[in-house]
Amino acid sequence: MADTQLIKEKLDIVQTIQEYVPLKKAGIYYKAPCPFHREKTPSFMVNAEKQIWKCFGCGKGGDIFSFIQEMEGLDFSEALKLLADRAGVKIDNYRSEIDKSQKNRILEINQKAANFFHHILTEMDGASAAREYLEKRGLKKETIERWQVGFIPDQWDLLTKYFLKKGIGVDDLIAAGLVIKKDAARAGQGFYDRFRGRIMFPIWDVHGNVVGFTGRVLVETENSGGKYVNTPQTLVYDKSRVIYGLDKAKTEIKAQDQVVLVEGQMDVVACHQAGMKNVVASSGTALTLEQIKLLKRYSNNIAMAFDGDSAGIAAAKRGINIALGEGLNVKAIRIPEGKGKDADECLQKNPEVWFGAVKNSSDVLHWFFEMAFLNKNTSDPKEKQKIANELLPIIGLIPFAVERDYWLKELAGRLGTDTSVLRDDLKRFDKNQKIIPSDKNNENSKKEVNLDRLDMLLKRLLMIFIHSPQYISSLWGSLKENCWLGSVYEHLYEFIKNHYNTSQGNTAEVWKNIFDESEFKDGFEDLKMIAQIQVQNIEEITIKDELIELIVQIKDEWAKKRRKQIGQELALVSSEKNPDKQIMEKLLIELQSI
Repeated sequence: MADTQLIKEKLDIVQTIQEYVPLKKAGIYYKAPCPFHREKTPSFMVNAEKQIWKCFGCGKGGDIFSFIQEMEGLDFSEALKLLADRAGVKIDNYRSEIDKSQKNRILEINQKAANFFHHILTEMDGASAAREYLEKRGLKKETIERWQVGFIPDQWDLLTKYFLKKGIGVDDLIAAGLVIKKDAARAGQGFYDRFRGRIMFPIWDVHGNVVGFTGRVLVETENSGGKYVNTPQTLVYDKSRVIYGLDKAKTEIKAQDQVVLVEGQMDVVACHQAGMKNVVASSGTALTLEQIKLLKRYSNNIAMAFDGDSAGIAAAKRGINIALGEGLNVKAIRIPEGKGKDADECLQKNPEVWFGAVKNSSDVLHWFFEMAFLNKNTSDPKEKQKIANELLPIIGLIPFAVERDYWLKELAGRLGTDTSVLRDDLKRFDKNQKIIPSDKNNENSKKEVNLDRLDMLLKRLLMIFIHSPQYISSLWGSLKENCWLGSVYEHLYEFIKNHYNTSQGNTAEVWKNIFDESEFKDGFEDLKMIAQIQVQNIEEITIKDELIELIVQIKDEWAKKRRKQIGQELALVSSEKNPDKQIMEKLLIELQSI
């Protein structure tokens, strides 16, 4: 192809590879430790004259295109596009007028904004408090430079004015998510900066383009708008497809054959500063399928650290389930009690503890088992079934038969039951069943989710809430909490309940804002779209009547389901060598009370 030859002529293979691997001259060759496997003696060689590379250790080799494919985890067409960009070569049927597109203008604006924020932080007197804060957090000058950390003072339109003076249109600034148009009905005409009074962390895509920002407030006030503010969805930024720090960590991830996943930007920056450079972050959100697939380009091994609170655990479980379903080897990083709530804090207290926690991370199934068995009475068949109900769907996600069988045997041994019983029970769980209503980034969501009748009724109740939030109390006011347990909507219900007392009113706009900043945004949007079709034109009096009938149906359906479960639990107890008569009597009393 003429295009590929032109790219080779314009790009020097040595310079291109040196962006990823430090090369040393060795006669007519350049050598380095191979970036694709661990080795002590360098066996990776580059022939500048022939424009080829070869590793005599792992056997991989090729031209500039194959190197980028291996390094970036791309197919040939993607590598061709990437190198064409670097070489300034227009590819037929691809580039056309792309350089003039809004997408490229946004990328250019983002880079200029990052430079602007960084200049303010490092050079301006008004940023002294921000510099002091970062110094207290332990960030070195070279780290601030490498990660282009910045600052924006608490002024309404400083960034907007800066760009307007440079001739950049406000429409592109809005499209980049940096500027917000005022609500004319409330505040008159005009525009203001999204980020004000914040430490700024640029977010790069895997190729090193600035696609967005996270702003951490320096001084929290009533009007500061939350501790963190992020770039919204734009043409170049989709938080479900971006991994923070991957552009800087991908080479080390390949070398170590392991991803270390932490929660926030400061955790990533602190780890890299401490010398652990295979660390990335999901930026506080649950991992999506697209993010998992992106990480799989570089390693099938992932060690995850996450906050121990309920929200952190729920988000972690969702991401872990997707990772397990994709066949990744997932480990859990456990920071010892009192040694820090996250990687950054642990590193500040004692770096050796954090490095040890990563080194000693264990299979995530051990963590799941520990959580499931915590405070459970394994002599009670109801408790046994709860444990099985919690662990079997997770075990069912494992795509490898031998590994799945190992964990079934482990569970059977700890529950004191036969593996065959658990295998039969496992059939109840569809490996594609999701924890929340929908994940637009999950290919499985393109298929119909297998919802039972109770789930369908609960889904209808949620749709009515989304359409008419004033009836939120109906989600639990007239229902037992048991009705939601085990449902695919259980975690969504818990999220709504937890935010009910703290939300400022129950309007559609308030709840949209709450969901927009949560891991449940996609599920909420899907339900909202269905609600607009099915509930939008129903009169209020009809909705009230339907709610009453719906709650009755949910109670009846839950009762049927619970009776069936009790029957299974009774069968499990009676199958034991020495059935516990007290437990059987307790189950029978519950059965009669339903």
